[in-house]
Amino acid sequence: MNFIAYRIRNCSGTLEFVISEITGISRRKVKKIVDEGLVSINGVKVLKRRIVVRKGDVVEFGVSSYLFSRSEIAVIYEDDFIIAVNKPPFLNSNRDFPDVESILKRKYKDVRAIHRLDRQTSGVLLFAKDDDVFEKMVAVFRKRSIKKTYRAVVFGKFEGERRVSVSLDGREALTRVRMLRRCGRATEVLVSIETGRKHQIRRHLSFLGYPVAGEFVYFRGAYPFLLRFAPRIMLHAEEVAFRSPFTGREVKITAPIFDDFSDFLKVLERGREALPLKEYA
Repeated sequence: MNFIAYRIRNCSGTLEFVISEITGISRRKVKKIVDEGLVSINGVKVLKRRIVVRKGDVVEFGVSSYLFSRSEIAVIYEDDFIIAVNKPPFLNSNRDFPDVESILKRKYKDVRAIHRLDRQTSGVLLFAKDDDVFEKMVAVFRKRSIKKTYRAVVFGKFEGERRVSVSLDGREALTRVRMLRRCGRATEVLVSIETGRKHQIRRHLSFLGYPVAGEFVYFRGAYPFLLRFAPRIMLHAEEVAFRSPFTGREVKITAPIFDDFSDFLKVLERGREALPLKEYA
């Protein structure tokens, strides 16, 4: 994972031009870095690559090793009915190639995604092996008979445990958040959701005042120094547990975090000296 922190000394130009000059990477890749919400100017996320960067501005971002690579899809569970993978970050779940479902179809012809994870979110993603299995597993989700646990890094000193019950898009939404450990001005937390609304965890944590590190849709304020280098939205679907509607047995599937997640935690632990501010003339 690469971390970039530069103060613009004398010149000015578009953000796209400056990042390309600093890193030597193509304008096409710069567009992707900006579009993914990875770049901050003076501590605030920016999403326009043609914004003008001026003298004295500080440009900062972290680039995950998974952003420009085609990651292997690791199957972490399989039985006669379902497949579970550890979805890498920056890969869609389905319906938008390249996506996990399309990749799995090369080997499992009739596979269907039972649920979805956000593009930047990694972790446990379930697939049905045929349409009948799909319908029965969707029913399990609708009955809230499935337990989903996420790991996240949030901005702020979260303590204890909180239950959030704030409707989203006119529908009930329930989230539980528990502190795991403090990381400077951030906190690693464990999150469980009882409902599955769009961007539920990201929206609820932002509502609480503890946005997920890397958030750029539901939080647009200034991040503390190290949190500005989050290589993505730091959210990982760590575990899914349910009773199989086919066998009656309890199924628990756990996915290890990816390197960019663990590397970012190490940076937070090391502190400010890990990222010296360079000058760009």
